[in-house]
Amino acid sequence: MTPGAATSIPLIGDARAAWDRALALWGVHMHDAELRPGAGQGAPAWFTFPPSITVDTERVRELGGAGELESVFAHELGHHVLAPSTRIDALKIRHQLARALVASGAESVRDDDVALLSNLWTDVLVNTRVGLLQRRRDGEGAEPGIVRLGRALYRPSRESSSRLWWLYLRTYELLWNLPPGALATPDPPAAPPAATARARITEVPLEKIPERFREKEVALRAARREAERVAAELDGAITTHPVLDADLLAGIVRAFAADPVGGALRFGVLAAPYLVEERRSGGAAGVPGGACAADDAPATAGELGRVLGDPRLHGAIPDRAGRADDGTGRGQRLDVARTLELYAASDPDAVVAAWYRAQAAPWVRPVTQRIPARPASDLPGPLEKWESGDDLSDLDWAATLQAGADVVPGVTTRRRSWLDDDPEPQEGSVELDLYIDSSGSMARPRTGSPAVLAGMILALSVLRGGGRVRVTSFSGPGQVAGGDGFVRDPARVVGDLAEYFGGSTSFPLDLLQRRYAPLAPPRDGERRHLVVLSDDGLTSMFGDGNEPFAGVAAATRGKLTTGTLVVLAWARRIEPLAREAGYDTLYLERMDDAPRVCARLAEVLHG
Repeated sequence: MTPGAATSIPLIGDARAAWDRALALWGVHMHDAELRPGAGQGAPAWFTFPPSITVDTERVRELGGAGELESVFAHELGHHVLAPSTRIDALKIRHQLARALVASGAESVRDDDVALLSNLWTDVLVNTRVGLLQRRRDGEGAEPGIVRLGRALYRPSRESSSRLWWLYLRTYELLWNLPPGALATPDPPAAPPAATARARITEVPLEKIPERFREKEVALRAARREAERVAAELDGAITTHPVLDADLLAGIVRAFAADPVGGALRFGVLAAPYLVEERRSGGAAGVPGGACAADDAPATAGELGRVLGDPRLHGAIPDRAGRADDGTGRGQRLDVARTLELYAASDPDAVVAAWYRAQAAPWVRPVTQRIPARPASDLPGPLEKWESGDDLSDLDWAATLQAGADVVPGVTTRRRSWLDDDPEPQEGSVELDLYIDSSGSMARPRTGSPAVLAGMILALSVLRGGGRVRVTSFSGPGQVAGGDGFVRDPARVVGDLAEYFGGSTSFPLDLLQRRYAPLAPPRDGERRHLVVLSDDGLTSMFGDGNEPFAGVAAATRGKLTTGTLVVLAWARRIEPLAREAGYDTLYLERMDDAPRVCARLAEVLHG
């Protein structure tokens, strides 16, 4: 929510005293909060990054919290000190909760749902810590101000029919040592009715459909039945136990009090099913007073890289009790399509690049090339006489002046000799020329492409070893994209990998000839690796359908250190052609095997 415009008022008197007490409570210093009566549009206070706090004092008064302004300030400060504390952690928390929603069967990753769960999770962490700090300062006998503020803020929503909200209020009762019924009703609301039956499409009898369309209509109806079956299973798979889950949630808050990102997933596993349950029943969950996070700027390319690179965002989804599954469970990570959905406001190319780089990172093995070692003359030896005519830069002035007050060339002048050290290894030049099939039979990069991921593994392995990469995406005749030169820019590489045509398959032999015909074979210390990723139709690389260029692949092989084709198993008809031209062939049983095979290939190229 973006706060509206309003006139600020000075932070003086009781408000100043409350602000100073809140700062002392957390033991921090920060520039003053801004008081803007009437600006919240529902929220009594909110925070943004870079660290800033704004309070709608009019809304605070309406909600009955005017006497607890210290706790209002302390709560917002807690978002900067504890949870999420930084904008990067805020994005990571959202990502974790999106994973939990997907694992709970959410049909889409809605920004409102992610924002709601994020607000609930960070609020409960902050409010619990504020309560502990206030008890420590004021003594166990005094009720913390945050509890009094909670009573005021949550009183209007006590009778809410939302089971998610009841779970949340009951969790506060446990964390604040309040008796049952202090914030929530003694018993949770009844479970919402099952989702109403989805509207059935009136189907025209098959005999009335033109014969040429009947086969497709039968397939469409079968797919529709399967979708209805899956939806019914998901409706019945949601498990919610509010009383038990409140105990579990209170334990999660205590266990992850200092790890908002790690705990967000555990929180989401418990809370997301309630939200999915309510959405499917037609209900709309909400946070009384509105959310207090007002920072809604889209994630930048740099932020996406930092967020998706966090290994905590790729682990297995735990069950309600916190036990991780065997790694095969649904929702273990967000696929590229869901990630694009979550970061819909960001540059989609940046999202795709960050996703593939993050997925490739665990497989990467830097490829380097060692050339013969040479001695390194960097050990100081004994002093020698410096003669007239020797290089002036060799003159050791400190040793010369120690030999006598008068400098006499060839008599008192000295130079330092040097001894050979152990041989110093040298890094050679490594180049990867990568060709990736983007014909219609290959998966689209924005829906998840194992071939693109495999290409990214190879490319990053070379780049991290100090080498250079050139990527060419190809499909039918004339459908070629990619850079003309070798680069060291991962963003450029993944951008070229993500190019997609969706046409037929025809290897660009004319381009290969233009690139390699002028070159000489690799020199000592220079390595050129050519790799092609494809599923079928690669016989075109050896002139099938393009006979005038039939000898180009074989001629190019003489200009390479290695040439490797990574293709699906059914493409074995290229075996004799590839062998005759001097290329190695790695076969895949399915394209999903490509990342593993290319990770192994990177190790082989390393030597």
